[in-house]
Formats: sequence, structure tokens, C-alpha cells
Amino acid sequence: MKDLRDLLIDCRIELRKLSREFQKSELCDRLDLAIQSVAAGTLAAPSEPPPADNTPAPVSEKGQTASQVALAWQTAARDLKFSDPAIHARMGEKVMRLLGARSLVDPAVEIHELERQIAELRAQMATKEKAAHAIEIERDAVLGALASAVPALKDGGDRLGVALARVDWLVAELAKGPASAAPGMPVRKAIPDPHDTVPTAELLAAVAAGAAGFSKEQREWSIGEAMVISGFQFTPVELIQKGDSAVAQMIVAARKGVA
Repeated sequence: MKDLRDLLIDCRIELRKLSREFQKSELCDRLDLAIQSVAAGTLAAPSEPPPADNTPAPVSEKGQTASQVALAWQTAARDLKFSDPAIHARMGEKVMRLLGARSLVDPAVEIHELERQIAELRAQMATKEKAAHAIEIERDAVLGALASAVPALKDGGDRLGVALARVDWLVAELAKGPASAAPGMPVRKAIPDPHDTVPTAELLAAVAAGAAGFSKEQREWSIGEAMVISGFQFTPVELIQKGDSAVAQMIVAARKGVA
């Protein structure tokens, strides 16, 4: 069987040398079909005797299919050697590099491994999302406790700024005397006397966070202070239009050495 296959291949090679158009002829197709049939065991040589009873069982359909695919690639590669030697050489180098590798990974196995990694990443994301949700619940509980402790400061857009202002108010109230810090005693009202002209640092922080506002006297003083801090770049009308929060932010930033 092998001798017949080799003979057919040699005939095809010699005919291709004699005729450039042989590859497009019907005879070439018939030779290719005969070579594949011989390799698959469906065409027997005339000189071969019939198989004995102890002949091994025929190759399974799956094995025949794999053999035919391998033979088809081998035939195409052999044809390519004569039609385009450069491409055949590059393909041969690629095959040798693959054979020289330590292992060849089946694409199906690689896909399964990627699916496993994706499942692990999704599980990690779910765990992190659960932890972040728990932190949000704790944060809201702390902010709610601060709002209950200092109800005089209203909630503004900057939740963190308002919370820090409430903490400052609590610290300032506790520093005023031991009576304020006694257990069970309510915290005194955090808003200072409206007649105080100069706002305290705590009030400036609260106004900057949007949790409180200036009295008339405090606004006049703060506008004058902001004009000096800005180098008289703004007029009183412009500062009033900016609002108490912006004016307070300018003063707080200047005292911190930012401006």
C-alpha cells in the first residue's frame, strides 16, 4: 500500500515538472484522490492479497478523519514546496519552532483555563463589592450619628466636609468646659452668637462645607477679609454673588497657607 502511494506521488511530481498547468487538470485531481484513498485504506493495490481473518480491525471513523486531515495538510504542503518555496520554507520553520517548544497547548484547554480565570475574577469582584457596600453602610451610620449630635448644622452638598465641620463643633464644645463633656448631658448649641462679628474657625469650616451661613455682621467682616486676601481682585458685590461658602473657603485656604 505504501509503495503504491509513493508511486502515485512520484507520478504527480514528474507530471507537474512536464506541464505547468498540470495542477489545474482533471488528472491531477484524480491522482490526489487516489493518493488520499490509498492512505485511508479504501483503495487496495492489485498485487495485495485479500486480508486474512486475523487482520487488525479497521481504523475508527475518528482516526480516519484525523488521518485524512493530516494527509491533506501534508499534500498541500508538498504542493506548496513546488509552487511557492519561500512560503513552504517559512511554514517549515514555524513547524520546527512548535516542535521545539516544551509543550503545545490545545486551544480548547486554553479557553477552559481563561474561563476559569474569569470566574475567579468575577468572584473577587463580588467579594470586593460586598465589602464596599458594608463600608458604605458604616459610613452612613457615622454620618447619621454626627447629624443627630449636631443638628444645628444643616446637610450640604459636601457630605464629608459637613461631617468634619460637625466633628470640629463637637471638639470645640467639649473644650469649653467639663460640663459639656459630662455623660448624658446634651451638647450645647453649636451656632455662636449671631452678634459676634468675627466668625470662629469652626463656623468658617461649617460655612465652607455648606452646613451653615454667616450673619449680617459676619458676612460683612468675611467679605472685607476676602478682599484683602485676594489682593482686592474682587469687589464686595462680586464676593456676595459668590456666596458665603466661597468666601469662607477663601479665608480657610488662606489661613492654611494654600492661597
